[in-house]
Amino acid sequence: MRVVSVQEFRSREFGTVVFAGGGNRCWWQAGLVEGLRGSPVWKPTLFLGASAGAGIAVAAATDRLRVALSAAVERFSMTKANVDWSKLLKGQRPFVLPQIYPDWIQSFMGGPDFQRLRQSSVEVRVALTRPIRFLPVWVSTGVALALYSTEKFWLRTLHGKWPHFAGLRSELVVINRCATVDEASTVLLASAAAVPITPTHRVAGRAALDGGFYDSIPLPQGVNSRGGDTLVLVIRHRPERSQIFELEGRIYLQPRSAVPVTNMDCTNPVGVQRTFEQGLSEAAGLRGAAA
Repeated sequence: MRVVSVQEFRSREFGTVVFAGGGNRCWWQAGLVEGLRGSPVWKPTLFLGASAGAGIAVAAATDRLRVALSAAVERFSMTKANVDWSKLLKGQRPFVLPQIYPDWIQSFMGGPDFQRLRQSSVEVRVALTRPIRFLPVWVSTGVALALYSTEKFWLRTLHGKWPHFAGLRSELVVINRCATVDEASTVLLASAAAVPITPTHRVAGRAALDGGFYDSIPLPQGVNSRGGDTLVLVIRHRPERSQIFELEGRIYLQPRSAVPVTNMDCTNPVGVQRTFEQGLSEAAGLRGAAA
């Protein structure tokens, strides 16, 4: 891991951008991308995204980041609690996120936006996690959650390794090639299926788990996974790491400080707005403008 200076960052041209998963923390990515758009470093032809990062990647590809932000702020402003316990009495899932997320997706992919996505010069690949073969999906989900929690919060690793050895597999779907908006929406919902809060979905006839379960930072082999034109947007601030660093030829960028929002809180519109603004401010600093 090598520290990268801001000056060196400005000398690069990034054609591949990776959007790590991370719920509401991904609004930092949205602000950063909005701030870097049009700068000399910003030359994307390929986006890779997992979980909520995939949604931000699609919104960026359709030029609807600010519309998506306004939609999230509006919906969160109307949400008083993350859990509606009365639904348990009806045998329903009590969490409000599964109600909000599909509606939010339509804010940047409905109507003409979907055609804009299909015609975009930026290819967007959405990461899914396929369950362990020959085991019930719920077993794969339990294994995936345990491994994800261990690696990210206990071992504090950057990339997931154990899920592969456990039999989980990553799959990338080119969302620009989806035939209908419903098909594309299902891909995004599947990639962000944070079980048990949200249900699992089926893509191409098979169960698909949250894309971040295999690796919250999707880096497929053979698709510009090594090389100086790859920018990886990591959403969790780690003080032991530099804001910009290089690993295996890729440039990683993390927030300068912890973002003011948690992953799945649907009641904090102010935090979402501030997280977006933090990304904007840090992009201005990277471009050399006044933050």
